[in-house]
Amino acid sequence: MKLRWDQLPRQVREPLQPIYMLYGDEILLQQEAGDLLRSAARAQGFSERELYHAERGSDWNELLASANNLSLFGDRKLIEIRFSGKPDASATAALERYAASPSPDTLLLLVLPKLDGTAQKAKWFVACENAGASLQLPQIDAHTLPDWLRARLQQQGLTMEPEAFTLLCDRVEGNLLAARQEIEKLRLLAPDGVLSLDLVRSAVGDSARFNVFDLADSALSGDPARAARMLSGLRAEGHSESSVLWALAKDARTLAALREGLEAGQPMGALLQQCGIWQKRQGLFQRAVQRITPALAQRLVEEVQAADLAIKGQSQERAWDVLLRLALLMAGRPLFA
Repeated sequence: MKLRWDQLPRQVREPLQPIYMLYGDEILLQQEAGDLLRSAARAQGFSERELYHAERGSDWNELLASANNLSLFGDRKLIEIRFSGKPDASATAALERYAASPSPDTLLLLVLPKLDGTAQKAKWFVACENAGASLQLPQIDAHTLPDWLRARLQQQGLTMEPEAFTLLCDRVEGNLLAARQEIEKLRLLAPDGVLSLDLVRSAVGDSARFNVFDLADSALSGDPARAARMLSGLRAEGHSESSVLWALAKDARTLAALREGLEAGQPMGALLQQCGIWQKRQGLFQRAVQRITPALAQRLVEEVQAADLAIKGQSQERAWDVLLRLALLMAGRPLFA
């Protein structure tokens, strides 16, 4: 069966399933879901725990034998297998065999990274899901972070001034582990439970973490201030100029192509398909292209070329300066007229 994140606390109070699959890239949620299952397993008599890190070449026959054998002391046991990537062919074959007849004295916990739709339709995944439960860990992005933070603050009995809440969101975006630590620290610093802007400003460091895809989406969404802050964060984290340009250039060229096609009288739907834009991002491009004139579309292409030359050392400009111009132009706020 499939579980939602909010269903897990209730589900573990019932008799546990023989197999659980946790998959997703949010480390904090992965830890918390695993802790919840391990605690429930101990309460239900799974007193022994074995931990494995799946690697290519692992002996899956030995692992399956361990799952099917009762411990020396007759205890029920939890076997936890952590994957750094998708299971390989030998792993999927072993999991599929085990799911056909799981041991009643073993709880198998599979901790996996984010899995795409194809992986979720694979035979091994369906077999394990039918024999137990799967839980896709939610992705906490810039849009869902405020709700997540409000729930966490409420759990700790904390309230915040609106400006303080906005600052907290900015400083922990993309880093849930830091967010949890900062909330715990703020709880100790505010015995009355009220968090002011001054307290958050002085106590919470800037722990935000971004990736190049977030930057591109922020620029397309028309938020120049956030795009500039993210670009600065990526630079501080040591991201290469070429990786940032790769993400921005792809979307900048697509945006320019959409504007050119619209000027030629082509329908938007056909253009979105021709450019291969995923459905979940089509709204971003549809709104962004309305901000881009034909002249700005040409400037997008020119700025991509300028950034490439700067990165290669073939111009006098600094690459990060050109990348800032490109990001702001995509956001509809050219740095220069």
